[in-house]
Amino acid sequence: SGSAYIFIRSGTSWSQQAKLVAGDAAASDYFGYSVSISGDYALVGARYDDDGGNQSGSAYIFVRSGTSWSQQAKLVADDADASDYFGVSVSISGDYAVVGAYADDDAGDRSGSAYTFVRSGTSWSQQAKLVASDAASGDNFGYSVSISGDYAVVGAYQDDDAGSNSGSAYIFIRSGTSWSQQAKLVAGDAAASDYFGWSVSISGDYALVGAYEDDDGGSGSGSAYIFIRSGTSWSQQAKLVAGDAAASDYFGYSVSISGDY
Repeated sequence: SGSAYIFIRSGTSWSQQAKLVAGDAAASDYFGYSVSISGDYALVGARYDDDGGNQSGSAYIFVRSGTSWSQQAKLVADDADASDYFGVSVSISGDYAVVGAYADDDAGDRSGSAYTFVRSGTSWSQQAKLVASDAASGDNFGYSVSISGDYAVVGAYQDDDAGSNSGSAYIFIRSGTSWSQQAKLVAGDAAASDYFGWSVSISGDYALVGAYEDDDGGSGSGSAYIFIRSGTSWSQQAKLVAGDAAASDYFGYSVSISGDY
């Protein structure tokens, strides 16, 4: 059924503040498969929840009051369908949340999608459905998502632009209540089976994309790429690899960025 845990720092110590469970928890929901936190709000994905059909998926918003956390909303896609896996990835930033559903089938089997939600008072509503401008079957768009302010990034690790499963990521920007694709990110040295876009993170003008099957330091050693925004354009600024890279390290399997780090 799953759970998630909130920890709080006091000085140099961290202690558990709360255990989060879904108000309608059920067997095999996988609540906690993905998590994100921003200020007093936490978002937890349950990719195998069944409200919209078997394994359609959902996500839950929790809000903090003092030292207590309570469920504020349950998010589901307006067009939820069986086996969409909505909630496989989640991210929250201020009053906005994004949830990935990589097995959504609008443009073919597992072409994928992501959904943005907005908070008004204590209510959350779906604002937009994000899909790639060049969506195709098997891209797995939405396997990873991240949001920061008016920008969201969505990974599609099995996109094939530079060879089978080379991968890509897409930047979306919000203007008022609308979201539009601003850029498509690919690695400067993209190659087949790199899985670029397996993991993504965005903070301000910087985005970070993991490619854990990249082979620079041996098969599956892995890498990650930094992109920077200038106006409406995004360009690769750096490629990150481990100083002691070795085969099968899977560097880039998970990524996160905050400010200059």
